[in-house]
Amino acid sequence: MSNRKKRRPPGSERTEQQNLLTETQYANPGVPRDLSSNQLTSGLPYQRPVEPEDVDRLIAKWDDRLLTPLVVSFRDGKFNVVDGQHRIAAMRKMADGGNVTVPCLIYTGLTYEQEAELYFKLDQSKGRLRLSHATKALLESGTDAEVLEIKRLVEAAGFVWVLDKKSGDAYEILSTRAIINAYRLLGGATFSRLLVLLDSTWHGASISLRASMLSGMALFLKTYETELDDRSFIKRLSAVDPEEIIRRGKMDFSTNKAALRFARVILEKYNTQQRGGRKLPYRFKG
Repeated sequence: MSNRKKRRPPGSERTEQQNLLTETQYANPGVPRDLSSNQLTSGLPYQRPVEPEDVDRLIAKWDDRLLTPLVVSFRDGKFNVVDGQHRIAAMRKMADGGNVTVPCLIYTGLTYEQEAELYFKLDQSKGRLRLSHATKALLESGTDAEVLEIKRLVEAAGFVWVLDKKSGDAYEILSTRAIINAYRLLGGATFSRLLVLLDSTWHGASISLRASMLSGMALFLKTYETELDDRSFIKRLSAVDPEEIIRRGKMDFSTNKAALRFARVILEKYNTQQRGGRKLPYRFKG
């Protein structure tokens, strides 16, 4: 077995006493200081989870010379890590899980919402956030009127907009891009109508809330907004398995517009599920 010592992150030999800091030492803009990792609080709701795979990739290409300071907010007596969770995890793993000293850029006077906004802007500039994580950060920051309104309407209709960990329960909307696009296409009132139709027809079944169904339903409702009878839709489509709509839509190779593929199937099912009922004409563009 090799006796070679494991590399330790820079500054890990310093004592915690050297890093005890008081609130009065800070002022904006951020002040550079070294802190012990056990002084730092992370895992706040606006942050994406630490992914072990990302930590391992960071370690594999680690270079002490490229280490940038963590962005930290000193709020309510705690040092909250705004940006740098994966760097901390990598440094601690290289130190066999022990406490390490890390360079930080510390801000004071930030509210929780301002921390969330700063987190979003920092990670957005690096292109690291998935849309769901970026949206969650925006919601926590309270700065984006659109995502706040979407969340309000989703919850008012009895659904849950899941941007992090799903439970697998009914009424969970996981498709962030599809639900945002549906809101932008329909506007608030018709978006709420869409949610009511989804609830009344398929009762929040997970498969009915997939991106393909959401995009197809949004285009269908946008196209037939003034002609569609909601009660007829619910009666006719409740007899149709959303899985069949998705399967049929995927088999349509006549267009590269995904929403159109599924909207066409929904129209077909609406027109054929009840004999003698009023049918809708084909009005899609494409």
